[in-house]
Amino acid sequence: MTAPSFAKDLERLEEIVRRLEAEELDLDQALQLFEEGVERLRAARDRLATAEQKVKQVLGRLDR
Repeated sequence: MTAPSFAKDLERLEEIVRRLEAEELDLDQALQLFEEGVERLRAARDRLATAEQKVKQVLGRLDR
């Protein structure tokens, strides 16, 4: 199984935020959503860092 795309992760994060803000969730549900959100946020941040490194490498090669 492949990892969700960056866009899918962002969509899910937005959904999690909406649910946490709008719905009356019990503590266990809210905590589960929060934990999922933190995991997806970390994954998105890692993808961005990887993409940034690739862009820097490409730009570095162009500067030569």
